[in-house]
Amino acid sequence: MNRIVFTEYLFLIYLLFGVGCTTITPAPDLSFAPQGSTFNRQGDYLISANDRLSIKIFGQDNLTGEFAVAPGGVLVFPLVGFVQVEGLTTSQVTERLQKALKPFVKNPLVNVVVTNRESFRVYFSGELARPGMVVLQTRTSLLQGIALSGGLSKSASGRLLLLRQVAGGRMLRYATSYEDLLAGVNSVDRFVLERGDIVHAE
Repeated sequence: MNRIVFTEYLFLIYLLFGVGCTTITPAPDLSFAPQGSTFNRQGDYLISANDRLSIKIFGQDNLTGEFAVAPGGVLVFPLVGFVQVEGLTTSQVTERLQKALKPFVKNPLVNVVVTNRESFRVYFSGELARPGMVVLQTRTSLLQGIALSGGLSKSASGRLLLLRQVAGGRMLRYATSYEDLLAGVNSVDRFVLERGDIVHAE
């Protein structure tokens, strides 16, 4: 993380969680947090801006390569131009490209693979061994994310806050405890992180 991004990240954490104050931020249980912006119900990853896609058009080497999803979730692809891929799975992008290529390629066979989930960024702060930003490449639970951050510090109380963006750009807070994660209370041990999540350990 570069210095400017890290500074903005720390300032955001300060505003959202009041780092350094003793007041406990009220929040509903983590089990009520909405899901579905990074993975669909089947567990398929939903593509977003800055992700990188490997696209192969069989028999068309000039159309095969690796492409970055532009801001706004748009893929710029040879022959067809702009293709909206924000929020789509690789299967849906495959279908969309096949349809778009039909006027130019006879019976196009397309294969799409996400090679880098650059948009899947999660931020960790507070009483953790290694707070900061992590770019995740696989479906990751909250418990696994905490492990990636080195686990809780010795001075941690065990309370965890999650800040998640919902429809309309609003950010909502949810809470749980490390003990509940380990015990599987309300199935929060299976809670999956999504892009843009901020996890704060008190």
